[in-house]
Amino acid sequence: MISVETQALCREIQAIMSIYAGVVVGGMGMGYSAIAVPDIQSEVYSNTSLFSPIQTNDEELSWFASSINLGQIGGALIGGVSGTKYGPKLTIILASIPIILGWVLVSVSTNIYLLIAGRVLKGIGGSTVTANCTLLVAQYSSQSRRGPFLSLFPLMIGLGILASYIAGLLLTWRLVPVIPVCFMLMCALALSQVPESPIWLLGHKGEHETEVALKWLRGKPDVSKEIQELKLTQENQNEKLTLVQAIKNLKKPGVYKPVLLVMVNMILVMSMGPFSVVFYAVTIFQSSGISIDNYLAAIIIAVVRLIGGVLAIFLIKNFARVKVGIVTMTLMIISMVGLGACFYCKEQNIDFPGLSIIPLICLLLYMLAFGAGVGPLQWVWSGELMPPEYKVLNGGIVSVVTFTLFLNTKLFPNLLVWIQPYGTYWLFAASGLVALIMYCTVFPESKGKSMVEIKQMFAAKDKKIPKSDSIEC
Repeated sequence: MISVETQALCREIQAIMSIYAGVVVGGMGMGYSAIAVPDIQSEVYSNTSLFSPIQTNDEELSWFASSINLGQIGGALIGGVSGTKYGPKLTIILASIPIILGWVLVSVSTNIYLLIAGRVLKGIGGSTVTANCTLLVAQYSSQSRRGPFLSLFPLMIGLGILASYIAGLLLTWRLVPVIPVCFMLMCALALSQVPESPIWLLGHKGEHETEVALKWLRGKPDVSKEIQELKLTQENQNEKLTLVQAIKNLKKPGVYKPVLLVMVNMILVMSMGPFSVVFYAVTIFQSSGISIDNYLAAIIIAVVRLIGGVLAIFLIKNFARVKVGIVTMTLMIISMVGLGACFYCKEQNIDFPGLSIIPLICLLLYMLAFGAGVGPLQWVWSGELMPPEYKVLNGGIVSVVTFTLFLNTKLFPNLLVWIQPYGTYWLFAASGLVALIMYCTVFPESKGKSMVEIKQMFAAKDKKIPKSDSIEC
């Protein structure tokens, strides 16, 4: 006979993996441009495609690659507002519509403008999913499993990127969209079988609906204690927070402190260029003098990031969040400093044994550290530190962060010219150094604390974060 704990775990996995199917699709969207751009260019030059080649140039293709980030900016705002009004689960289901339309449009496009429009639609839908994902996963998870489940987010992104690269190796760019369309349909169907967010139900449907949802998730008849905890952060339907009200409440320490910590951390992490490395890995390899097949380089980067994501589950479950952040951020900084030093030596015609292989080691260490700590932690902290009743602000945070990501990926080729490759990588390291200082001084330790306890850490206006809750270097 199945125990209550096993049944609860199975149902939590069912609910959470239903959400993460949509996140995998988002990862495929991020990796898709890396395999689509070379194929589109080869069709133009060779004219061997069964379809009419799309006439375009490098500048337009760079917009095609980065336009998904523009859609994500709007989608994050839509997702935050819609998740509060209609429920995060229903919002994710509805987000499947623009995602599927976007992939279909890309697949049948006859010109660059339809390609860009499809990418924007995918960005809108994908970011709507992202804006609701971490908070919904945190609410579906029991407290003991919350950290590991939240840490799966970047692992699923990495899995999607890897799936996109492998699909590009086996299929033409027009056939690859069939895979994410099928995944998104599975996501919508699976989510329709699980309950809505318990805290949203408590504020919008009542205690009975919340009790039914929690009993299904936890697999036990008595969930009164958890309902009482949810009441402390309840969203009341008659007095629910609008985006304007939430922004006005940013003057409260219990609101602006976690919001700023989460947002600034995400901006600094994105400014370190993790997605620039994903988008331009082949270019970096080639400019460093390493000869490697384009698809193989992309797949190696994706596999290493995926390995880091698996390692993150163990690290985040067994070690303090902030300590994991400090160690992995330090490794990323060292990697970028080392990569910049290699390019500086090349610029100054300084040569020594092993110089040609160090960039590869630096890039692999960088992506491993990002996947094992810094990457997943930004989503763990988003789910744990953000007050649930202020999740309407989550969309705004994701929009700001996505704009940072867009600028970083769009300007990366220009930075290589303006301040040289070594200056670019040292700039990435500087962003990481600022984040490291934050981890050492102001970030609270959220491991093992309930949402009520985390909220209380920020609540008192004149009370600083307890020294026991912070980690010092």
